[in-house]
Amino acid sequence: MNRRIPATIAALLCVVSPLVNAYDKQLDAHAIHEAYILGQRNDKSTGDFLANYLSQITEPQNDVHIAQIELLTPYAQIIDESRQKSADRFTEEQCIQDHKSRGNIVKVNVTLMLPSAYPKTAESKEVPTPPPATGSEKSAIRPENFWQNFQFNLKQNGKTIPSRGISNQPIHSTATNTAPAVLTGENVWLDYDVKDVASELTNVEVVTPQGKIIKATFDLKKLR
Repeated sequence: MNRRIPATIAALLCVVSPLVNAYDKQLDAHAIHEAYILGQRNDKSTGDFLANYLSQITEPQNDVHIAQIELLTPYAQIIDESRQKSADRFTEEQCIQDHKSRGNIVKVNVTLMLPSAYPKTAESKEVPTPPPATGSEKSAIRPENFWQNFQFNLKQNGKTIPSRGISNQPIHSTATNTAPAVLTGENVWLDYDVKDVASELTNVEVVTPQGKIIKATFDLKKLR
C-alpha cells in the first residue's frame, strides 16, 4: 500500500504541474474581480504587471515604424480595460458583462506609426538616406490603407495560429489652432481563440510590405 502512494502523488503532479505554469484561459469570478481592482488602481503595480505583455520595438526602421507589439491574455485584457476607465464609468458588473461578450481570447495589438510621426533628429540624420520609394512602395503606405499591406502572424513552434478576427483603429494627431488633426498611425487588433494558443513561447511577427520581419516574443508560461 505504501509503495503505491509515491506513484499516485507523481501521477497527480503530472496532471497538475502543466497548469501551474500556464496563463489563465478561463476566468472565474475571483480572477475577474482581482483583475478589475488591479486595473482600477492604475498605479505602478498596474504598469509593472502590464509591462510584461508589451514589447517596444527599438530597432531602426524605414518608412512605417512598428512602434510596439502587445499580447494580452484574458486576465490582462480586463486589467487593461479597467485601467482606462474610472469606476463611475466602468463598474465591475460591466466588466463581467464585457468579458462574457468578448469570450476567452488572446488579443494581439500592433501599433504602426507613419514616418511623419517620427521627425528626424540629429542622430537619425547621420544614417544614410534610403533610396526613393518606388511607385508600389508609395502605394503601400497610403494613409487610407497602409496597414493592410502588412502581414501579422502569431506563431508557436513554427506553426502559424489562425486568427478569429482582425480590426483597426486610426491614430490621429491632436488638432491645434494652426493645424488640423492628421492620421499618424494605426492600431491593429487580432483575436485568437485560447483553445488554439498554448502556454509556451509565442512569437508575434509583423511582415512589412518590403518583406522585413519584425518579431516580439512572449513566454505564456510566465504570463497570467
